Amino acid sequence: MTHFLLSDVHLYPENRPHPGRERFLRFLNGLAGENPGTLWILGDLFDYWFEYATVMPAGYGRVLRGLRNLADRGWKTVFMPGNHDWWVGDSFQADSGMEIRRESPLRVELDGKRAVLAHGDGLGRGDRGYRAIRPVLRAGVSSRLFSMLHPTPATALAMLFSGTSRRYLRKKVRYIPDHLRIWAEEQSEGADLVVTGHTHVPFMRDRAGCRIVSLGDWIGHFTYLKVGEGKVLLERYGE
Repeated sequence: MTHFLLSDVHLYPENRPHPGRERFLRFLNGLAGENPGTLWILGDLFDYWFEYATVMPAGYGRVLRGLRNLADRGWKTVFMPGNHDWWVGDSFQADSGMEIRRESPLRVELDGKRAVLAHGDGLGRGDRGYRAIRPVLRAGVSSRLFSMLHPTPATALAMLFSGTSRRYLRKKVRYIPDHLRIWAEEQSEGADLVVTGHTHVPFMRDRAGCRIVSLGDWIGHFTYLKVGEGKVLLERYGE
């Protein structure tokens, strides 16, 4: 079985232009024509996602259908929520057919390799401010309080902060931050593969028999990891 791993598509609703939406949809359609494997999305598929009890974000129908098509064709599809779409829930799971895994890091076997998977936010000894507030943002009470806002202003507010966060990250990060690099090196003990997203930087190197990978994004790099037939390849879609 071949495994495809990607992260940080940061989709907006269809009424807003996005540099990677059409390319990502073609990628999903291409996978659907291959023998079933596993698609892993390591967070931030959406720039913002929040599900109310009776309302879910609009403008993502084509990507949800593309993901559901994979599941219907026998693909195993797994989503690990990121800091921008942690609040995905039952509606997303039902419409996309994806299995939601919130463990971080997630330890699995890929093509016979011991793999450690994580989105990458709040890991290691850096990001102290974010690590302090992350439990509050992800708490059930925070979700309930946010759900009391009307969807229209709530979405506008959340997307404002999401866009600001993403622009800041892309402006400041041109390499793997030291705290995430050190964390990945620590995880490499006893592992064959360590994979993260979040930084938007595509990167791969070997360390003491373990391959450490940063997945890049689908905003400017359009990169994904392919694991199968004994190979681990970081590829750019379209090349």
